[in-house]
Amino acid sequence: MTSPYARALPPLTDLPAPRRLPLEDPELVPPAQIMLDSRRELTLRLLRAAWVPALLLVALWLVLWCLFVIGSAPTMWTLSLLFGLAEPMLLNQTVAALGFSRGALGLSVLLVPLLAPLLSLATLPLVAGRVAALDPAAQLSEQDFQRAVASRISSTLLAPVVAVIALTAVLGAVDGPIPWNGLGAGPLMAVCLALLAVQAAGAGLRRWLGAPRLLGVAPVGELRRTALIGQDPRARREAAAQLLATERRHLPPTPGSEADGAGLTRAGMLRALVAIGGASRRWFWPALLAGGWLTFSVADLVLTFSGLAATELTAVPSPLGPVQAAVMLPVALLTALALAPVPGLAARLVEGRRGAVSDLRTYEDWSHRARVNPWESGLVAIGGWLGAGIAAAGIVVATTILAVTGLHSAMTWSGAVVLLLLAVPMAGLTVAAALRRDARTVLYGPAGRYTRRATPFRLVAPSRGTRAQRAADPAVRAEMRRRIAAEGGDPFGLRDLDAEAGDRLWVDDSQPGARAAEVRPGDVEQGRLPDFGGEGSPFSAPGDDAYEIPETVTRLPRP
Repeated sequence: MTSPYARALPPLTDLPAPRRLPLEDPELVPPAQIMLDSRRELTLRLLRAAWVPALLLVALWLVLWCLFVIGSAPTMWTLSLLFGLAEPMLLNQTVAALGFSRGALGLSVLLVPLLAPLLSLATLPLVAGRVAALDPAAQLSEQDFQRAVASRISSTLLAPVVAVIALTAVLGAVDGPIPWNGLGAGPLMAVCLALLAVQAAGAGLRRWLGAPRLLGVAPVGELRRTALIGQDPRARREAAAQLLATERRHLPPTPGSEADGAGLTRAGMLRALVAIGGASRRWFWPALLAGGWLTFSVADLVLTFSGLAATELTAVPSPLGPVQAAVMLPVALLTALALAPVPGLAARLVEGRRGAVSDLRTYEDWSHRARVNPWESGLVAIGGWLGAGIAAAGIVVATTILAVTGLHSAMTWSGAVVLLLLAVPMAGLTVAAALRRDARTVLYGPAGRYTRRATPFRLVAPSRGTRAQRAADPAVRAEMRRRIAAEGGDPFGLRDLDAEAGDRLWVDDSQPGARAAEVRPGDVEQGRLPDFGGEGSPFSAPGDDAYEIPETVTRLPRP
């Protein structure tokens, strides 16, 4: 990307389709371009840094336990706690009436926060595997790479938590063995708050288990400062190249190219769903869950006081039973799937703006990019409107089915109104945000297919074994020779290395004696000189006993 405040450049138009780079096998990445020695080292680093995530997970599970208990009847629990200060027996009666026991509550409040986090900590080897497979050079910017590392860690650690919340909601809907009388207003309020708590915990995990702390890489802010105000010109250029690569996936795509119309292919629609899903975590779900929490809290309050005024001292449930869930979940799933062709359809609808594009560069500032590229700005705007329309259609269809089948309740109409006022605009904003950020990924594919960022590493950790074991792999050695030849070196100077004992193309500095210098003819021919002062080197200084100091001048050797 190019900053709009940089030196003025002539506009780029009528660019050819970007050339795809050849695919590279991650199993052949040279050991010198791998960050960590092995997956085991990455797992150990995760374990050493896991004490803060463990405390965060303990707090999260304590919050979830409170929501599970209070979610059965939030208003009743609140009233019982207030009046229980004057009459303790009233609290005991409420506990028994809602299907709990004091002993079970006391035992579970101790065991759940202590044992449940083990579910997440057990996924650390899986976390290490997902992070180890990342290619830093395939990410368009250093920020994207560090964001991908943090996202993979947090999503894997929190997957068991989300699974438990989903299982609890399902058991509540089918009247399972939990003290919830269906998915009424109280349980739905608890589910909304639980998912909001998971999102807050995810933000904390991403902040603590970031790439600088876990992998030892420089933070993005430090790289940016070096690129802007660094004293060494070479360091400034290297930091700028590592910070951001050149975006070669221009919009609109070249007519007739593979990317032109790729938004309506199966792969393009799948990438669109992934992009929209990622944007929904920042836009759609926080707003929808917060609105659901407020709506269901008010509904539970009204229903509870209605029940108190009517007959007895128990909350009147309004459950979302299995029949209603069987109707709404398929409609919601079909509505989400209907968003997949939105980028492709929007690209067809803005085809007339292709001639108005004055510059195909990908400017980092959106206002500048939208000004010089009306095609892309139209793609984002029309995509947002299409997303909002699809969300509105899904809500209307679900409400109509519930009304026709007689499965509606007092909450159906109020819920439909809230969704139309909240979910529809947020769905449009989510699709627009996804296209603004990832339209090129949807149409072209990942950025790593077309460009490689200038970074010293190509892999976080080897998939198996260590870097030293990879260096001994004949396939990796052959790939290293090929790269030496491609860089203009002499691969024949290294032809006898395999036969020479102790000679390697790569030396692990962490191994004992690795810094001891050895004169290798192949290295010398390539300009790689040994450490002349290293222990054991033929060029190192001799020991103290190598010289004899004469006692008198008569013992000096004659010239």
